[in-house]
Amino acid sequence: MHSKKHLKFKALIESVKKEFNKIEDTRGKNKSNSISDVMLSGIACMYFQCPSLLDFQRRMEVNGHKNNLRSMFSVSDIPTDTGMRAIIDEVDTEVAFRGIFKEYYQRLQRGKHLEEYQTLPGKYLLNIDGTQYFQSSKIKCKKCLERGKKGKEYNCHQVLQAAIVKTGLKQVIPVMPEEICTQDGDNKEDCEINAFKRFIDKFVKDHNKLEVIVNGDALYASIPVIKKIQEHNANYIFKVKPSSHKTLMKNVAKNAKARVIVKSLRGNELIIEWVNNVTLFSSYEEKVNYIEAWEVVPQKDGSTKSQYYGKWITDIETTKNNAKIILDAARARWKIENECFNTLKNHGYEIEHNYGHGEKNLSFNFYVFTLLAFFMHQIHQLTDNIFKKVRSLYGRATSFWGDLRAYMNKFYWEGLEELWVWLIETHGGPPIRLISSKNSA
Repeated sequence: MHSKKHLKFKALIESVKKEFNKIEDTRGKNKSNSISDVMLSGIACMYFQCPSLLDFQRRMEVNGHKNNLRSMFSVSDIPTDTGMRAIIDEVDTEVAFRGIFKEYYQRLQRGKHLEEYQTLPGKYLLNIDGTQYFQSSKIKCKKCLERGKKGKEYNCHQVLQAAIVKTGLKQVIPVMPEEICTQDGDNKEDCEINAFKRFIDKFVKDHNKLEVIVNGDALYASIPVIKKIQEHNANYIFKVKPSSHKTLMKNVAKNAKARVIVKSLRGNELIIEWVNNVTLFSSYEEKVNYIEAWEVVPQKDGSTKSQYYGKWITDIETTKNNAKIILDAARARWKIENECFNTLKNHGYEIEHNYGHGEKNLSFNFYVFTLLAFFMHQIHQLTDNIFKKVRSLYGRATSFWGDLRAYMNKFYWEGLEELWVWLIETHGGPPIRLISSKNSA
C-alpha cells in the first residue's frame, strides 16, 4: 500500500522547500520569518483548503510546543497572516513555482505514470483555456485588467491554464500557468492569445522531450497560433465555428467527405466525417484537416434525432484508423473546464476567493498556491495507494477534506501519512479514539 518514494507526500514537500529556499531574500536584517517558511505556510493553507490553518497551528504550538506545519510542511516558524501576505506579494511567481511544476512532471515521468496519458503513440493532449479568478469594481493593482462595458467597468485577474488530459482518465495534470496581465513596457492590455504564445515558449523549454497536441476552442484556430505551434514542432486540434471560419467551410463543401461509423458510449451510431488538406483562410496558404461528427439517437416514438458534436481542425492526417481517437481528443477539451476549473472553483479550492489582492504578485501567487495543491492531490490520486484508500472511504470530497482539517487542527501528527492511516483504521468506528500522548496537542 505504498507509492514510490519520490512521489510520497514528504518527498513532494521536500521538493517544494528546495525551490522555495532558492528565492532571494532582499529584506533587511530585521525579519521574523524566512521566505521559505512563509511560502510553505501558503501551500499548507491551500493544501488543506483552510485559510485559518495558521491560527490553529499557532494555538497548538503554544499549548504543546509542536504543530503540524512543522511536522508535515517543515515550517520552522509560523508567520502571521498579515506578514505572510506582505512577503508573498513581493515574491516573483516564475522564480518560486516554475521549478516545482517541472520537477513534479519529471517525477511522474520517472515513475511511468504519464505513459497512460498518451493520446497517440508518444503524444500527449495538452488542453488550454483562459479563466478569470478575481473581479472587483473597487480593488485594483498594477496587474489588473480592465474589463466591462462603459459605466460597468471592473478590474480582474485572468490566467491561461493548461493541463495534460486523457479521455477516460479522471485525473488531469496541470502545468505552470501563464498570467494574463499587462507586460512590462507594453501599454496595451494583455489577451489570451498573447499569453498562449508566452506560455508555449516556456512550456516547451521546460518539457522539451514531451510531444504534445494542443487542444483549444475556436479562439485558437488562427494563423498566429498555428504558426507558433509549428515553431515548436507540436500538433493541434481546435474547434471551429462556421461564422468565424467561412473560407474553411466553403472549401470543405467543395470536397467529398470521408466517413466512418462507429459506436458511441451509449451504443448508438456515431458518424464521423472528415476532409484532409483544405485551406483555412483565403489570405493564407495554410492547409488543415477538417473533422466533424454527430450521434444518431433513437427516440421513444421510433424516430431518430441527430445530436451534433461539433467541427474541428487539426494538423494530424485523419484516417479510418484514427478518426475516433482524434474525435475523442477534440471532445476532451471540456476536461480542463470540468475536471480543472470547475473543481478549483466549486469543490473546496475556492480559487475565486480573495485571499488577498496586494500590489504586485499576491493575487496570482495565491492562484498558483491553490493550483499546486490541486496538482499534489492529483499526484496522490494517481500514485499513492494509502491516499487512494482513505479517499475511497468518503463519498463527497467536501466530507473527506472536512475530516482532514478537523483532525489536523485538533491533534498533532508526526506526518500526514500517519493521519491518513489513522482515518483508514478508524473509519466507521467511534468519531474519536484514544490516541497516544505523542499525538495529543
